[in-house]
Amino acid sequence: MKGIKPVTRKELYHIFRDPKSLIIIFLMPVIMIFLYGYAISFDLNNINIGILDYSGSEISGKFIGKFLHNDYFTRVGLKSGEHQSLGTYEKKLKAGEIDEIIIIPSDFSKKVRSGIPVEVGFVIDGSDSNTANIIYQYNEMVIFDFLEEYQNIRDIFKVNTKIYFNPELKSAYFFIPGLIAVLLLMISALLTSLSISREKESGSIDLIFISPVKSYEIIIGKTIAYVFVAFAVESIILLFSKFWFGIPIKGNLLVLFGFSLIYIFTGLSLGIMISITTPDQKTSMLGTLLVTMLPSIMLSGFIFPLTSLAEPLRLISNIIPATYFLKIIRGVVLKGASVSDFLFNGLILLLMSVILIFLAVRKFSRMRRIAG
Repeated sequence: MKGIKPVTRKELYHIFRDPKSLIIIFLMPVIMIFLYGYAISFDLNNINIGILDYSGSEISGKFIGKFLHNDYFTRVGLKSGEHQSLGTYEKKLKAGEIDEIIIIPSDFSKKVRSGIPVEVGFVIDGSDSNTANIIYQYNEMVIFDFLEEYQNIRDIFKVNTKIYFNPELKSAYFFIPGLIAVLLLMISALLTSLSISREKESGSIDLIFISPVKSYEIIIGKTIAYVFVAFAVESIILLFSKFWFGIPIKGNLLVLFGFSLIYIFTGLSLGIMISITTPDQKTSMLGTLLVTMLPSIMLSGFIFPLTSLAEPLRLISNIIPATYFLKIIRGVVLKGASVSDFLFNGLILLLMSVILIFLAVRKFSRMRRIAG
């Protein structure tokens, strides 16, 4: 024990002399338990549906009522100037505004009264294979409930379900674009998270402080330098996904790369902010992984639908960059969506970048004043 005791005391001293790393080490499992406890849920509580009731009859109204009077489905109406048509709802499906379209034919009531087989159509967004399967099961549950009440039409009631964007419901088509979004944010942030902290450790930060270059020029310069690296990484990942896993890219690559550029800059801005606020490279790396990887996987819609999250976590998801880029990359890659479908998401990412760069410049300028 004479030899063990001083070694143990020395190691404990080294552990507690770095309280910031210690906080991250203890904080990470607590956050993971909290997130997994509240976020892991495949239940859907807010399935947005568009309804085309060409019949407008009493029985079609009762059928629709079965979908609306529960905790699962929410009807999405049309905006002013939008035409009530299948094409309009298909555009909403492509933009991710709705998850399903229900189509009731004009002769629905007539065929029911005449005992002629009648078909109701369902169009489901299959870009998220897990969600599509759950929606399909919920549809069957509601239809079964309806037919229990109207057993006289059980034999003539038919359902025609179509899956858009991913007809075979391949999970790889859903997860791989999402994985690209998570990896791109993490890599972008890691690239810049070590830049300032590395200067601090080496002591060269003092030379930067006394240089004639302005603070915003230093921060923006360090950020832009890594844009090309992150962009090259994304290109390699996309090529690998396309030719190895066979992921279809239905949309315009220029649209995808345009939004990717904004997203990459957001990640780089986040990394430079972390680098400025942390004392060394180890803390920067741990902080970056904590801020990017875990929230992006758990709270962005990468695995679990945002509608399944508890309300506080859903609010947190609004400040996670991957939440917005996931919609973009899945929309462009799987649905062939255009720029207009994701302008809002792009503007939010751009706003995040500007705010992060502004805060980083202010923090760096304050450090320079203190050092001077």
